[in-house]
Amino acid sequence: MMPMQIMGRKPKLTRRDVLARRSRAAAAVLFVALAMGACSESVGVEGATTIRVLLTDAPIEYVEAAMVDIGPVELVPADGGPHILLSEDGTDGPVNLLDLQNAATMLLADAEIDEGSYSQLRLIVESASVELIDGYSFVGGGNVQDLKIPSGAQTGIKLKLRDENGGPLVMAGDMVLVVDFDVSRSFVIQGNPETPAGIKSMSFKPTLRVVVNNLAGSISGTVSTDVDDTSVESLTVTAEPADDGALEEYQTQTATTMTAADGTYMLPFLVPGAYYVILTPPDDTVVSSPDTINVTVGPAENVTEVDFTLVE
Repeated sequence: MMPMQIMGRKPKLTRRDVLARRSRAAAAVLFVALAMGACSESVGVEGATTIRVLLTDAPIEYVEAAMVDIGPVELVPADGGPHILLSEDGTDGPVNLLDLQNAATMLLADAEIDEGSYSQLRLIVESASVELIDGYSFVGGGNVQDLKIPSGAQTGIKLKLRDENGGPLVMAGDMVLVVDFDVSRSFVIQGNPETPAGIKSMSFKPTLRVVVNNLAGSISGTVSTDVDDTSVESLTVTAEPADDGALEEYQTQTATTMTAADGTYMLPFLVPGAYYVILTPPDDTVVSSPDTINVTVGPAENVTEVDFTLVE
């Protein structure tokens, strides 16, 4: 495994600059392709299938770099057969999840698999670290911290693969899976950056979701305000499923994003189903109207005009 790498210093940015930059990229997809059987000679071979895995992430405040090193990548057959090793070293060293946006690409594995039913995708996390944005540091000094990997992530983050009926996912022909490595929920600040107590440390709890791309839908809308001097930029919007179903320890179906400078937002790659969409106000002087919007997303449906207003 390559040693942990921390990105070189960037020109000094204000916290607002960093948040604005990331909110603009929140809806951008990180295309990290896991292409199995992508070779031309495998096309059309009976009993073989091709699959790609596209990785995206959600933005996070106060963090300049969220480094993760993914090792082995495996598929688990639904019949309990041996795990299929797709790659021994998925990322080949640490990568910054916040840099891998705006259609950046990185190959994790290249293999051919048999058609059939599969119950899990497994990713083994070998290391993680975090770097805070300029102007913030940890209480003990410095703005870089290596993070402890939970034992479950060391043995493999299990992402349950399900079809629309809740059974194992049947892979045949060309398929695309989208894995969302939700940085905002995976890297958790201990302490309060905006008080003298400061940031004591950062904990790492991988939180990922997976969806079949051709079934995935989206929710989008706009946040406006009736309150003077209240910004609609960099606000968190969350889509919480009405029923998560049976998920693995580090798996979720909840999606998060941040609003752009004009208040628009998009929550892409959603598993079809019912969601509670919630806007988090910037402070306790304003509230969201309405406070929650119930939305049902059909297969490959893009639900628009899910709008909120900030009021006193």
